Amino acid sequence: MEELVKKAKKGDKEAFTQLILEIRNDLYKISKARLFLEDDIQDAIQETMIEAYSKIKQLREPSKFKFWIIKILINNCNKKYKKKKRENELCESYDESIEYIASSENHIDQLENTMDFYNMIKHLNYEERLIMILFYNEKYTYKEIGEILKMNESTVKSKLFRAKDKVKIHYKGGIMHG
Repeated sequence: MEELVKKAKKGDKEAFTQLILEIRNDLYKISKARLFLEDDIQDAIQETMIEAYSKIKQLREPSKFKFWIIKILINNCNKKYKKKKRENELCESYDESIEYIASSENHIDQLENTMDFYNMIKHLNYEERLIMILFYNEKYTYKEIGEILKMNESTVKSKLFRAKDKVKIHYKGGIMHG
């Protein structure tokens, strides 16, 4: 990935496109934690790609590309969320996201696992969902999540612990309660 980033920084559009293709599912999952409407999710991802492309020369460490673009995505999702909230048009639509995941994944098991994970965390607040996704799906460390979300490492740990407790309480023995 670092070689592609170096090429993209030199203006190679194909390299940048390849980078986006490699992380597009991750970008989708992260934006899904904040936004619910498929159009909003796609808009946030597109805005992120445009912004990242225009600012990629400012990226100092090619190894931090994914980390960097996720920060941009989170900021774009938050802007879109706040705008929608002000317009009072926010509503949940999981059917559309399941269709998207089904069309982008080849394996039924992956689809089922993704659906199970999102069903488990959908009752959590945005910050908790985001921390769960960054930790379990994206495999970021507490420290990295703290850098992305601008909070200290111990706060990330405690929020993740509380989120896991909420999931455990919400689903006892595999049966949803509440």
